[in-house]
Amino acid sequence: MSIKSEKQFEMIIEKLNQLLEENKQLKTLIAQKDDELSLLKEQNEFLIQKLYGSKKETLKGDPNQGNLFNDSLFSEPEQTGDQSDEDKVIITKVVRRKKRKGLKDQQLSSLPTVDHIHEIESCACPTCKEAMKEVSTQLIRQEVKFIPARVENHRHFQKTYACANCEKSGTRTPFAKAEIPRLPLNNTAASASLIAETMYQKFEQKVPAYRQESYWKLLGYPIPRHNITNWHIKTSQYYFEDLVAEMRQELLNQKVLHADETTFKVLNDKERQKSYMWLFSTGKYSDRAIHIFRLGPSRSGSVPRDFLEDYTGYLHSDGFSGYNNLPGMTMIACLAHIRRKFYEARPKNYSSKSIAHKGVTLCNELFALDKSLKNLSVKDRYNQRIEILKPKLEEFFDWCESLTAHGKLRTAITYAMNQKERMMNVLEDGRLVLSNNLAERGIKSLVMGRNYVLKLVMCSN
Repeated sequence: MSIKSEKQFEMIIEKLNQLLEENKQLKTLIAQKDDELSLLKEQNEFLIQKLYGSKKETLKGDPNQGNLFNDSLFSEPEQTGDQSDEDKVIITKVVRRKKRKGLKDQQLSSLPTVDHIHEIESCACPTCKEAMKEVSTQLIRQEVKFIPARVENHRHFQKTYACANCEKSGTRTPFAKAEIPRLPLNNTAASASLIAETMYQKFEQKVPAYRQESYWKLLGYPIPRHNITNWHIKTSQYYFEDLVAEMRQELLNQKVLHADETTFKVLNDKERQKSYMWLFSTGKYSDRAIHIFRLGPSRSGSVPRDFLEDYTGYLHSDGFSGYNNLPGMTMIACLAHIRRKFYEARPKNYSSKSIAHKGVTLCNELFALDKSLKNLSVKDRYNQRIEILKPKLEEFFDWCESLTAHGKLRTAITYAMNQKERMMNVLEDGRLVLSNNLAERGIKSLVMGRNYVLKLVMCSN
């Protein structure tokens, strides 16, 4: 082979190597793009499900049941009678729910009863025209009547008494005055019942002060919104702060606690777009159910650290990093949050063989197993968990560790493995539970009220 041919051959080999390297890089780039596209599709399906789908994390009997977001259902040809060889008769059995006997009487038994006797003033016989006599009285129906609220002006008169004998003798005449119950706040006509009703409407029924203005005006006693707000602030300072301090001390004496947090907008706080409302609660098996809300300027771990101070018991929480590095506490993870990650990772048209669906099923089995132990004593529940629940938990995390995935499924697996140590801590005491749902439910009313007020503001705009 000539020198010129050898050089051409080397150039061809070099060019081929370059093309092979470029091909390898392009394959890697395509794989990355495929992963990114798959992740974007997952996120798009997840957001559509969040926006339009069911919010409950429930499993249906048939995982492949048709749904609104399955586009393939609308592209299939319509089936007609001519295309079917055999006529299929579908028989649907309708099961009527049995009514609970005595439920209506049980509901009415706690209400004040007012009897209405309906009679004829002058009842004459249509045949002989003589007066007819009563032979029976029969209960025909019961109805619940609503009596609208009303505002009354209660005037308190004080009587003063003097000693007539001392007055006659010319000595110093003693006087005595009848005792009058004090109002909760000075310089106002608001009774305790009125202030309590405004608090109930605002904090339980989620009716803001500006909407209460029109309500009280309709009842005949207009109350400006700044008065309502001032009543709440003053009564909290005078009466509730000491009570909450006692409740907090009792809460810190418990062995098991729950914590959760949510965003909260404070209108007067111009510096922050949002603050955070924290909830600290006693455990499921505590003798006293205590919920204490604490408004924090941020989601920093300093809020639970300052509130719990030197607490050294067990604390249930989600996987938020703000609960990390709390001194002296044993952290307990939430299996419901682990389950939620797998639930959100299921593909749109998942099957029973789906890995994410299997993760949800395994979590459900753990919940069902632990629920069967709820009626046991603390000691027996602890022993049964060591014997029955511990192997199942270890099997679940071994299964997670053996998986390799990408996208939302990888997120679910990573989250589960990061919570493994905290989740296994549930085996240390029979008073612990598998989830943080107690705190989640406790803070739910606050979240629903916040969303309701936000919708009202959006509609008014």
